[in-house]
Amino acid sequence: MKAKTLIELMTLSTNLYMISKDDKFMKNVEEMTEKGKEKISDLIEEFTDDDVEGLWNKISAKAAEAKIELDHKIEEIVVKTYEKMKIAHANDLKALEATITKLKTDLESAEARISDLESL
Repeated sequence: MKAKTLIELMTLSTNLYMISKDDKFMKNVEEMTEKGKEKISDLIEEFTDDDVEGLWNKISAKAAEAKIELDHKIEEIVVKTYEKMKIAHANDLKALEATITKLKTDLESAEARISDLESL
């Protein structure tokens, strides 16, 4: 796979993941779904006298399942892509920063001991 295609795929999957985690966006989708539900209910009532509410419950449950499944799939794809490209995660960066800070402290301590020994 070419690097440009891989980067585009990673960007797309990351954007989809971020969108799926955006509560404001998801609320807007939910509001649009409710409006759409009303319009489709009117349409369904014209064609059938069956249990429309039961049908909507099934559709809503399937939509919720699809959202959860989409969240998981996008998250898996992003994680796999990051692992393949060996991009350091924020946790890894924090651990490296802590290690660097400790090493700096140890170096300062060693320099102080050397200075004490030199002054003797």
